[in-house]
Amino acid sequence: MTSIIGNWQIILILLIGAALRFYNLGFIPGPIFDEVFYPDFALSYLKGEPFFSVHPPLGSYILAFGIYIYDLIPWAEGIDLSSAQLDQINPLSFRWIGALAGVILIYVGYKLAIEMLDQRFFALLVALFLALDGSLMVDSRIGIINIYLCLFGFMAILFFVKGLKNSEHGSLIVSSFLLGAVISVKWNGLGFWLTLLLFSLLFFFLSRKQTSFDYKYQISKIASFVIYFFAPFFIYLLFWLPEIFDSEYSLIDKHFQMISYHFENADQKDHPYSSPWYTWPFMIRPIGYFFDSETLVGEDGSSIEFYSAIHLLPNPALSLLAFCAVIILTFKWIDTLARPASSLRLSKDTYAISLILLGYYSNFLPWAIASRSTFIYHYQPAAVFSFFALAFLLHKLFIKNKFENKLLYYFALSLICISAIYWLPIHLGLEITSENFYSRMWFSSWI
Repeated sequence: MTSIIGNWQIILILLIGAALRFYNLGFIPGPIFDEVFYPDFALSYLKGEPFFSVHPPLGSYILAFGIYIYDLIPWAEGIDLSSAQLDQINPLSFRWIGALAGVILIYVGYKLAIEMLDQRFFALLVALFLALDGSLMVDSRIGIINIYLCLFGFMAILFFVKGLKNSEHGSLIVSSFLLGAVISVKWNGLGFWLTLLLFSLLFFFLSRKQTSFDYKYQISKIASFVIYFFAPFFIYLLFWLPEIFDSEYSLIDKHFQMISYHFENADQKDHPYSSPWYTWPFMIRPIGYFFDSETLVGEDGSSIEFYSAIHLLPNPALSLLAFCAVIILTFKWIDTLARPASSLRLSKDTYAISLILLGYYSNFLPWAIASRSTFIYHYQPAAVFSFFALAFLLHKLFIKNKFENKLLYYFALSLICISAIYWLPIHLGLEITSENFYSRMWFSSWI
């Protein structure tokens, strides 16, 4: 009981996050948007039917597991897994596990923040931002695989930081396994691998100079360093084993097919909701996942239109403030590392800022060279790092205990919460009048 009372803030945030992810989860009929792909792949696994996917198999494995577990629930309608078609099954069967992953991500973010700075207030801000972000919320509520990429990626970073801080080889092994898992969801999970590689290289080389460290937090043996960063690719291959044993194509053939899809004839794969990478922090082109309308006619002949819509739109206030925080921290970081090595003292703050920024840019900038159509959901891993950046700055503002700092802190937090409430109907697919819908579509590119 004492533990619950002492942790009531994070419990409350997790309950809010769970409510936003599980509320009316099966209300919108499926499949919508990319649910026509991934849950169908999951059903194919359960039925033993061959299919082609442009992504590695782990995301579809997870959805298959979710459908299978749902079928075991006594009060759920039975699913004939040998012949079921996607449009015949309850969308809850392939959505519930993503909603659970979304809630777990909130807690993972909280624990990672604790490991980074040992500041609970900073960690609570991170958790709150993860709970209120519209992009993560929406993708947790439908049967696609983006949320698993974020979950495994940040779990990998959590165990990596824990392993380095406490010299726990077991944590580093778990982190390496999770890096293999995130790559096995989508190849852009390599952004997390690049994050930890650059972070390790940075502090490995700094440790070879006359740099002062506040505490031991560095790669000390190049052997373990090499093993750690090659092991995920072995784990990646292991996740393919069930696919290879039950397919007429070899592992090499499957990868050539995937490479062909992603890199050849990219100009022919334009999508109405695609958007360039540099527009994502400013939410120029969100994605319309679902839209339905109903017209009600009154006794006097007047009519009113009601819309139900789901838009993958980040929390606008959170996204913009977080991007500004990244820019501010970038200048602070450059100024810190530009000092002579002999006078450079690395604190917990420097470690935290380095991990945040390397994570942000490693998951964001590589999209500049992508030739295929890109979408705002590709920004999610980088966006989470930007939430850490904003939480870091707001935490520093708050602890300075100055009136103007507190005022700025509460103003930013209020904007984020108001923004979350205002755009909630188009995140959850709630029925609203057409007037209320268009009042939330501030730009024509949002529709």
